[in-house]
Amino acid sequence: MKFPITRESLQAFDYAKEQEELKEEDLQKRFTLIVDQLCKEFKQSMPQNSKEKKFVWRRLHNIRNLNLWNPAIATTHCQAKYSKTDEHLSQFVDKLKEIFIGCDIIVDPLKTYVIIDWS
Repeated sequence: MKFPITRESLQAFDYAKEQEELKEEDLQKRFTLIVDQLCKEFKQSMPQNSKEKKFVWRRLHNIRNLNLWNPAIATTHCQAKYSKTDEHLSQFVDKLKEIFIGCDIIVDPLKTYVIIDWS
């Protein structure tokens, strides 16, 4: 719920919709934290990566664990968790494409690392 709020908004309040919006907001905050960490590591490793013109980030497990960080979004069914993981990974790659404009963003087949390639 966002304030200030109108009478009409209060009358049309939908608790389920509000919960979904809160989950999405929380997910976006977590994405931001992960992307910030990746960017920090990218900057730190730039001297080593500038010759090869690529950066390998091996912390994709952070994306797999997004559902586990918040019990409100955690699912009890493993298959649902993994399909959510694919969705989260896709959103993560989209965010990286917004930050690393024109670079190739490559996820390995086992989904354990991502390569940012600017060669």
